[in-house]
Amino acid sequence: MRRLLIILTAISGLVMAQDYPASYDAVSEKYNAVGFTSLTEKERVTYTIWWLEAEVNSGGFHQYFWNSAGDHAAIALKSLNNIGATKTASLLQQAIGVAFNGKLPSSRLERQDQLEIDEDSKMERLGELDSEFYEYSENFYKMIDAYVEQ
Repeated sequence: MRRLLIILTAISGLVMAQDYPASYDAVSEKYNAVGFTSLTEKERVTYTIWWLEAEVNSGGFHQYFWNSAGDHAAIALKSLNNIGATKTASLLQQAIGVAFNGKLPSSRLERQDQLEIDEDSKMERLGELDSEFYEYSENFYKMIDAYVEQ
């Protein structure tokens, strides 16, 4: 299921990006076979941004940071900037600021521990960023495809 024209999530009513990156299936297969560290820089761009979107659409930035996809938040941030998705990068940077006072923890357990501190306040502020993310001010999948083609 490489091409996804439009997904309407029944629970939230949100619209996801129109097209997955053309390279995602191959990158996902490689990741499953040999792991993240074996991915090239461009493959990491595809992988980390895809998972950022999947997690944020499923449960917001809080869920992204809570789950294993958040292990690659620093690379996702760099990847967004590398492809020119500066608005989305700014949202992720702001979310890191809200959740972790701007300093991304190095482990999942540390992220989870910090997310639980003043969690209600963080959830409210992250929710505002989630709403901005859902506006899709940038078509980062097209940006990924263009970047990978370079």
